[in-house]
Amino acid sequence: ANMSSIIAGSVVGGAFLAYICASATLFFFPCLIHRKKKLSLSVKHISHRGGAGEDLENTIAAYERALKNGTDMLELDVQLTKDGEVVVSHDNHLERAAGVDALISETNYSDLPKLKKELPVDFMKDRVVRVTHDRNVIPTLKEVFEKFPETPINVDVKRESDELIDKVHKLILQYGRQQITVWGSASNQSGSKLYRKDPSIPLFFSIRHLMLTHILLVTRSEER
Repeated sequence: ANMSSIIAGSVVGGAFLAYICASATLFFFPCLIHRKKKLSLSVKHISHRGGAGEDLENTIAAYERALKNGTDMLELDVQLTKDGEVVVSHDNHLERAAGVDALISETNYSDLPKLKKELPVDFMKDRVVRVTHDRNVIPTLKEVFEKFPETPINVDVKRESDELIDKVHKLILQYGRQQITVWGSASNQSGSKLYRKDPSIPLFFSIRHLMLTHILLVTRSEER
């Protein structure tokens, strides 16, 4: 019995040691099993929702301001209207941004309301954006791609919809943006669908993968 316990302990200990060694080796040399990707763009500054704290979020006006101020990449969110148009909006519900009790997914594109000219920034306490211009419209993703053909753009797919994913992918291909577009979703399931759709397009981490990476980094730091 004692010998069996010793053997079992040795096997478990050996397996754990092998795991630690393999983890450390792949952490420092990931290219041993993963081919290193050639990055086509270098980004130091990203404008979240086009610079939501400076102009109306996710509008052409906001994107132009952000680029004028020197941003490297625009970040935006996409939704799908009732009649299948890919539009740029963080929320599916229109209450916060437009003051209308309706869903984008249940509204035709031509019936979408204009955005409010005074809009609280939901991720910045006590920050309110006020504009006087009349460019407070919800743009389509197609309009954004046409307006900024050479600008790197981060596309956050907000809904787990195969139709939305297919249409965003077609637009990326149509405008030849595979190398200057990053897409992804906070949802791990949606992120997996995006990767399967086209592994050549850079993918940002889902919340699940971000947390897992953080745990692995903390674990590795503690081991050192």
